[in-house]
Amino acid sequence: MRFFGRLEKKYLAFLSLLIFGVLLFTVFGSRGLVQIFQMREEKDRILMGNARLEEENKRLSEQIHRLRTDKDEIERIAREEMMLVGKGEIVYQFEK
Repeated sequence: MRFFGRLEKKYLAFLSLLIFGVLLFTVFGSRGLVQIFQMREEKDRILMGNARLEEENKRLSEQIHRLRTDKDEIERIAREEMMLVGKGEIVYQFEK
């Protein structure tokens, strides 16, 4: 009986170590739970970045369309961003 008791303890210890090793590998391994959570967070960041870029692309496409079709938009940009004046307009400059 003593022989089987020792064998059972060794078997139980080996099985416990094996289960512990598999558990460690499952949690911390190259495809473990930690890696899966990190990859999910990265995927979410990428998806948010894609949504932001899609919105910016839409806005820029609308601006391109306005620049190609709306002369008032071109005039507005020329006045605001390039400080140009129209024909026959007088510019007054004031000192601060």
